[in-house]
Amino acid sequence: MKILLLAAALFSVLSASPVSPGEKSDLQELFRSLDRVIARGGEYTARRESRIDSLKRALVRGGLSLRERFDLTERLAEDYNSYQSDFALLYLRRSLALAEETGDNDLIMRARSGIALCYSLGGRFYEAEEILSGIRDTVRVSRRTLQSYYVARHRMNRELYALTEPGERRDLFRRREHYYALSAARISEDRFTSLYYGYMDAIVREDWSEASILCDSLLASVPPDSHAYAKAANHKALLEGKAGRSDEELAWFIRSAMADIQSAVRDHGSLCAVSEELFNRGDVERAMDYIRVAIRDTRFFNSPSRSWRDMAILPQIEAAYSERNARLHTMYVVLIVVILLFFVSAVAAGLYVLSRNRKLCAVQQTLRESNDKLNGLARSLRETNDRLSAQNLRIADANRIKEVYIGGFLQTISEYINKLSATYQYVNKMLRDDRIAELRREYAHSNVRNDELKEFYALFDETFLGLFPSFIDEMNGLLADEARTEGRHDGELTTVLRIYALIRLGITDTATIAALLHCSIRTVYNYRSFTQRHTRPEVGDLEQRVQLIGLNGIAVRS
Repeated sequence: MKILLLAAALFSVLSASPVSPGEKSDLQELFRSLDRVIARGGEYTARRESRIDSLKRALVRGGLSLRERFDLTERLAEDYNSYQSDFALLYLRRSLALAEETGDNDLIMRARSGIALCYSLGGRFYEAEEILSGIRDTVRVSRRTLQSYYVARHRMNRELYALTEPGERRDLFRRREHYYALSAARISEDRFTSLYYGYMDAIVREDWSEASILCDSLLASVPPDSHAYAKAANHKALLEGKAGRSDEELAWFIRSAMADIQSAVRDHGSLCAVSEELFNRGDVERAMDYIRVAIRDTRFFNSPSRSWRDMAILPQIEAAYSERNARLHTMYVVLIVVILLFFVSAVAAGLYVLSRNRKLCAVQQTLRESNDKLNGLARSLRETNDRLSAQNLRIADANRIKEVYIGGFLQTISEYINKLSATYQYVNKMLRDDRIAELRREYAHSNVRNDELKEFYALFDETFLGLFPSFIDEMNGLLADEARTEGRHDGELTTVLRIYALIRLGITDTATIAALLHCSIRTVYNYRSFTQRHTRPEVGDLEQRVQLIGLNGIAVRS
């Protein structure tokens, strides 16, 4: 677990971006929007290409006047401007040729101003100055043409001011920049150009408050996906940077870059600025992604000065990117080593746990076997105890029966002795008195055997029911309904009940039972067979169950 925590900490330290934790949520959302716009760059480019192709098709149609061809060529040059500089210059030269064919000085001056502006944007200031110096008549031209001239002059002097060392010459370029910005703002017929050059004039005068107001007006006057908006947003970013608000500066550079891509501009000044700012903040990977897009489009734009400008920051970003990749490579190597160590540790721990589990399973198996043996012994002891308990009950029952019947037997013998003694005395008296005939008549009409049997049965029934008062009910509970029997009257058993009463007393031999009850063996056998056939199915061995009547806590064992 400690190894995993160490690996996670190492990964977070080495791979964390210095920018991301500090970024505000709006910046993060802007970056996501910029990434989406870049991903759709091909779609925006296709729209511009379609517009250019449409103008080209219109240009090759027959029946066009020179002025119509000039206008279409000029529009093509405008569409190629900020998209592909060499084609923009090509169509500007064609528009100049058409203007010269018409002999219209206004069109010629406008075309030359456009070429000069294109040269200035490409860093070809000598050619731009040569063309602009050749323009003499700036009076008898339209406001639009004069605006083009002022714009070209302003751009050239602005670029020269930025590239010149401080001194009188640089100050001269600054004064000219101020003059032409003010002139373009005053003469312009469209609101955006007027506001834009008014803003440029405020910048030259370093009136930052007025510049900020004019820049906000510029942003409000154009759609957010236009090249004009991109220019205004770029200047807004510069103002925010001047004010020391770096996050707002970066946000406006991002908005400007998005507008450039949406308008299919290949001259990505703002995207380069975003990349440079990200590099300064330490987000090298994202900076590298954006500078690659900017360089790819700059190469397509095909302007040497622009390529040089974008390439200036590239070596620093590439060096930082390589350093970051080396750091990530080191991190991955360390992470892999840590994971391997964790894996080896996990395998070793798994093998150790497996070994301990096997030993534990062996011990558990031994314990289970011992427990099974103990359970078997416990069951055996319980069964032995149950058998001893049952045997003790039987012994106690037998002792109880023996005590009762021994007492009854002794009493019966004593009574028979007394009867025999009285009978002998009576007979002797009758014989002594010579009353033999009378004695014979008396005994001829008496059935001593039957009387004695009745007395014997009555004594047996009384004694047995005294021992087992519930015998009749329990016996009937073991039999089917048709075989159940009741005593003849209170305290007297039937023959079948007497047979099973003797069986309850432990006398099971048929001959012995027949002798005791003074009936035939067949009679006893028939009664026993009949009763066995009419035993309830769940009873099982009837005679075994009968022997348990009156014994509490003893169940029949199969």
